[in-house]
Amino acid sequence: MKNLDQVRAQNALNAAKSTHFEGAEGGSIVKKIPTMIRENGFLGALAFACEKNSKGEKKSGDHHLVFEKIMTHLQDKRIEIIPNDAGKTADDLLSHVTSVSSTELRAITDETMAYLSYLRRFAS
Repeated sequence: MKNLDQVRAQNALNAAKSTHFEGAEGGSIVKKIPTMIRENGFLGALAFACEKNSKGEKKSGDHHLVFEKIMTHLQDKRIEIIPNDAGKTADDLLSHVTSVSSTELRAITDETMAYLSYLRRFAS
């Protein structure tokens, strides 16, 4: 059985290998997301990504992509913080997190920040 750090690292490595994130050195967009979450909260950062993506802004489409990778991690059957039937896109994630309790949102935020610490390393 793997511990949570191993699951996070494996999911982040898989996401970094299968996805090209835009930005300087191929991953600066990933490095901006934790700061956005700390400054605006998980909902604020996610809403920004979804709003900009719906307007078709290319730069912010990559924010949307990072949140889709977060959604995939949160649905991993080894941790399953978010059920698999909640969808796959960042818009689905936004819909889900607006309906959960504050305790669940805190758990989602904490796990996201832990996951992003690995994704940041592998995406650059």
